Amino acid sequence: MNKLLLHIVVLSTIALSTAPVLSNQAIPAKKSSIQQTFSWANISRILFSKKPPVEPRKGGSRPSDAICMVSPDAPAKPRIVWSDRPLFIWKGRVQTIAVRPINSEQDLWNQPVTQTQNITYQGQPLQPGQTYQWMVNSSRFVPFQIMETQQRDRITAELKTLENQLQAQGADIEAIAFAKAKYFADSNLWSDALQQAYSVQNRSDGLQEMIKNIDNLCDVPKSDAKNSATR
Repeated sequence: MNKLLLHIVVLSTIALSTAPVLSNQAIPAKKSSIQQTFSWANISRILFSKKPPVEPRKGGSRPSDAICMVSPDAPAKPRIVWSDRPLFIWKGRVQTIAVRPINSEQDLWNQPVTQTQNITYQGQPLQPGQTYQWMVNSSRFVPFQIMETQQRDRITAELKTLENQLQAQGADIEAIAFAKAKYFADSNLWSDALQQAYSVQNRSDGLQEMIKNIDNLCDVPKSDAKNSATR
């Protein structure tokens, strides 16, 4: 009887010790639906359409000093931006980037730049409702406005909820960035959409291709070149 009891105890111990292993093997990890279905091509189709939603400011009389300020861009009215630390994207030879309040001669932040075509604002957070201009080489500028507090706070809360939901699904960094970029693109907040795209370090092929083609936004028909240079 004692031997039988000992045998049962040993078998029970083995069963308990192997149960977690068997359980882990029986439930393979699954990718979230957002990881399986997201595609930067959806945003690219809009961004590089016949009438792109981003309108870069272009200028320079000679090829050697031609600069294209991509984002924030220059529609008829200053672009509204959600981020209080926006990303600046350009094409061309730029030596310095600066940000200052509109109608001011005093820089809030300036930075020498080399070997890059984009940089994130690194000064004190910009203020909701205020209009600023980002400048290149102390000569060309594009105005933009930080979103008003009430709307900005609402979007901030919605983005946090979105991020929490995706994290609970197991979405990776790029999938979350895509979801936020799509949110901004659907709201016509293209500066913020592009900032989300550029925020990803380990990029998928689709994202790398989209960012590689950003320069194409600076290509304009010859008939429009004169107007673009004087905007």
